[in-house]
Amino acid sequence: MITIATPTLSAVFLAAIRIGVVLIFTPIQAIRQLPTSLRFILVLMLSIFLVSHLSLTVGDSNETALVAKALVELANGLILSLSLYAAFAIFQITGQLIECQMGLNALAIFNPSEHSQDPLTSRLLTMFAVLFFFSLDGHHRLIQGLAYSLTVIPLGKFTLINHFNLLINQFKLVFIFSWMIASPILIGLGLIELCAAIITRNMPQISTYFLALPIKILFGFFLFSLVLNHINPLMEHIFNLCFQTWDEVMS
Repeated sequence: MITIATPTLSAVFLAAIRIGVVLIFTPIQAIRQLPTSLRFILVLMLSIFLVSHLSLTVGDSNETALVAKALVELANGLILSLSLYAAFAIFQITGQLIECQMGLNALAIFNPSEHSQDPLTSRLLTMFAVLFFFSLDGHHRLIQGLAYSLTVIPLGKFTLINHFNLLINQFKLVFIFSWMIASPILIGLGLIELCAAIITRNMPQISTYFLALPIKILFGFFLFSLVLNHINPLMEHIFNLCFQTWDEVMS
């Protein structure tokens, strides 16, 4: 058996796993679009800085114990990243709800970083959310949260699972917030559908689908712009709730 003779090196390795899972698999597009090598260097430098600044060490461990602790840190990182995913999933679901009602289901934007197609409004909302996240100094709070997790949760200890129900409660709010953001647009587009149904009822010879579709799209984007002008307080509450969940999970 090989004995790891450098506790600090082991601490850097375990901290890099926890931080790396959060940063490399983050839903924040601005970070995900960075080259993999650059993200790896960022994680390594941040891990070295935090371990040296917080004076973290790990007791002497053989390779089996170190692998077990690495798996624990992988799970810790995944649990922390779930809260971020819940926050940004709100805007993805909101965009899909709006897309469906506006009639733009077939329109999508190719995402080269994930080799997938994103709905147009989901992409716009996510980009707006990322900008708002950085304007709120969310990246600072993210790094502070990671540093705090290294302080209160010893490396290699699987204690976050005890408060996993808090993350489940956060995911319960995803659909509530999604409907809160999308409801003004859905109601407005629903009124257009109602008017089109009345016209079809009284003048069946008119094809209201092709008449209502461009009106729904234009009116939908108009309502979408109005929602973006008043969405800032709700976005701030969503991201504050994300980091509040982090504090509660780690307490």
